[in-house]
Amino acid sequence: MNLNSRRRFMKDLMQIAGAGASTSAFATLAKMTGLSAITLRAAALSAATGPQSSFNFVLFRVIGGMDSTLGVHPWIETARTFDPKDLWLNYQANQVMRNVNGTAISLGPSADALAPYAQQMGVVRGVYMGASDVGHPAAIGHISSGYAQENAPHFAAHIAEKSAQLGASIVANTAIQRAATQNFSTTLTSELRHLREPEKFESESGLGLYQDPALGVARFNRLQRRRSERQKFAEVLASQMSPENQFAHDETYALASLVSGLANVAQIDMADTVYDLDTHSGQANHGPFQKMRWDRIAAFLKGLTDFGIINNTLVVVVTEFNRSPGANAVSGKDHNYTDNAIALFGRGVNGGQVVGDRNLYIRSDKNKYSHWAGCYIDYRNGATTELDSTSIQPDGTVKPPNHVELIRPADLWATIAASLGGGIEKSAPQDGRLIPGVFRK
Repeated sequence: MNLNSRRRFMKDLMQIAGAGASTSAFATLAKMTGLSAITLRAAALSAATGPQSSFNFVLFRVIGGMDSTLGVHPWIETARTFDPKDLWLNYQANQVMRNVNGTAISLGPSADALAPYAQQMGVVRGVYMGASDVGHPAAIGHISSGYAQENAPHFAAHIAEKSAQLGASIVANTAIQRAATQNFSTTLTSELRHLREPEKFESESGLGLYQDPALGVARFNRLQRRRSERQKFAEVLASQMSPENQFAHDETYALASLVSGLANVAQIDMADTVYDLDTHSGQANHGPFQKMRWDRIAAFLKGLTDFGIINNTLVVVVTEFNRSPGANAVSGKDHNYTDNAIALFGRGVNGGQVVGDRNLYIRSDKNKYSHWAGCYIDYRNGATTELDSTSIQPDGTVKPPNHVELIRPADLWATIAASLGGGIEKSAPQDGRLIPGVFRK
């Protein structure tokens, strides 16, 4: 559907919603568009009322340490062969989707579901997480905040704080590290399950879900007042589930919250101890386990697209670090802290573009193990340089030019904050540099 057709379609939806159209009207439109009637009804409700704020923001934190070669930074060189201890890919070169739809985006076999969104997607590669592996909690805190402190506030908390003045809130499926940030409320996806049936919610508050009873009463009363949003939430949620499968992932509750206006910020942790991505052994399982996550994220992006809000929504997907290029002694892969890759979608993203890169260093007298090392970039134009993260020495004897630096989490969040504006940039790490080419000018 081109832009003009989409505009006409959304205009028709608004007219239908405003006229209180019958079920048969939606059924007729469903036959014309190929979408379900319930999806169209929920989209019409969204179009009729409009967004609650100027943008939506969603942070996916994929816990466990994804192997980026299987995802958004695949290895595509085929000229050399390697010992599995130096490079073990677990896939064939022809399984990589190269330059998807004419973009600079290439996708490994675990991330093939992202292909329809390549033109709305950007990738930041070679993100340097530090000189040493500090473990999962500190690493995911670092990539979520831009600060190398485990208790630093996640950047989603800063965005939610700024959005609170518009009456918006944040949806999450786990605790949000907020530190000194204030003035916003968090609704857990477990609480939102009570909104699947709006009429039932009128008599069942679910206050036992709240640790603080007073806070629970306040939140429940707030949701009671927002009857139209709750109805729309239920409509959207129903549109995302089939009659055969009434299970909803946490991000589906987040999607319904964004579309309905119950929230405009969401943080969803994808952590699964059964299908664990931290494959120090059994790396052969990592590919399908990672694919589960990307498939869910792709379904979320489809929901944003179907309801016409993807261009108003910035989605950021992070993980702690990359995994080592070579196999260890038990057919697994270990943490690779000097390289990471981030995917961004939607609002303002310079679609189809990639910034940054990495180098592969195989075992040698200097390096006991093979590893990935993020490249330095020229911050004037985004081009990679001959320097890389192995140039960093503890004594500081190697100093790059002022305009050349590694990409760090602080740079990522400074760049995202600058793209959102509205004063949010004041909350970004002050030492963060703006990464060129990630967002449209």
